[in-house]
Amino acid sequence: MKIARFLEGFTALNEYPGDIATPILLPGDLDPHQRHDRFTRYIDAELRLTGLGSAGGGWQIRAYDDEDDDDEGEVEYSLIDADVTDLETGLDLIRNQLVELGCPPGTLVQYDEHEDRWDGERWHRGEERSSDDEDTEPWRDPDRR
Repeated sequence: MKIARFLEGFTALNEYPGDIATPILLPGDLDPHQRHDRFTRYIDAELRLTGLGSAGGGWQIRAYDDEDDDDEGEVEYSLIDADVTDLETGLDLIRNQLVELGCPPGTLVQYDEHEDRWDGERWHRGEERSSDDEDTEPWRDPDRR
């Protein structure tokens, strides 16, 4: 019963705060459990504890050979869905957490029409997005896989 008093009114674990999409793209093919255990749970915890947003779920971004109908695509990125309440502060937290967690070079944090790219030593901030929705979300086109 003591824990119930502490948790009364605590909703951070039940809500999905954040309305500014900031997807995180990790290069390579990470199993969903590996992605969660290595990155998502820590980023989500930090965003929620600071009231800056949430992270969870995701998918894979595949590259397809348009000339090969049997091509199943190669995984280019494993994506984490992240949303923040304050863009600059949320991006700072996400970038710092990713580095602390050992993100690979080529990791991207996207927002608006821009992205921040980790080269293994530093973040390159505010670059133009390297891909558009058609490249990263093939399910939106019924003619694609």
